[in-house]
Amino acid sequence: MKKTLRPAGGILAVALLLASCSKNSDVVTPEAGRIAAGRAGASVVIPDGTSQAITGPGVTSGTIARSGALYTVTNFKQAYSTGPGQPADGNFYWRFSVNEAGSPATQEVKFTGIATGDIIPRDSIKFIDKAFASVVSSDWALGTLPGASPAGSNVIGMNNVTGTGVPPGVSAYANGKGWYTYNWSAGHTVTPVAGRTLIVKVGTTLWKVQITSIYLNGITGGTFPYYNFVYQAI
Repeated sequence: MKKTLRPAGGILAVALLLASCSKNSDVVTPEAGRIAAGRAGASVVIPDGTSQAITGPGVTSGTIARSGALYTVTNFKQAYSTGPGQPADGNFYWRFSVNEAGSPATQEVKFTGIATGDIIPRDSIKFIDKAFASVVSSDWALGTLPGASPAGSNVIGMNNVTGTGVPPGVSAYANGKGWYTYNWSAGHTVTPVAGRTLIVKVGTTLWKVQITSIYLNGITGGTFPYYNFVYQAI
């Protein structure tokens, strides 16, 4: 049976709000070290043209592949505990600078909130409506900052919601400045906004990032959350 973003029973809007606002205990093990801001030395070296299992604390699934300067993350998941209601929410962490999963102490970006679909940077984040392959460092100045959201400041999540009968509590998260569309009347699924690229700033280093799916094997409406994304330093 496929899982979607549909909460159980008749408590959909309330459950979504609880899932988004819930601050779960971070169950991954903190690490003592932390990459200095702006440092882009990779402690996990992935030979060009190869892939390997994702390393880091609490990792339960995923591979990372390299093609030149481009990294592709597939089916990334960390162990987490759920908050109240459904869909299950959790906290995943990533470290672009070392090509592996992070922890609360070491993360450079955090995936959290509704179905783990909110993205929160350690430092700062913007987005630009430009093809991923064409995004360059100067686009940071042209990028758009996250919009206001009940999820908090400096959060990129729901861009818009489609369908009929959408509760106001859900619509409040759709600020037009997110990375995904919530398909309310089409299976309560998440699909990325076409042509939108995220730019994450960690210290002085910029990373362009594109989320391709939050479903296992990229099958929309399937098991979630499993993060699939590409990134590259610019």
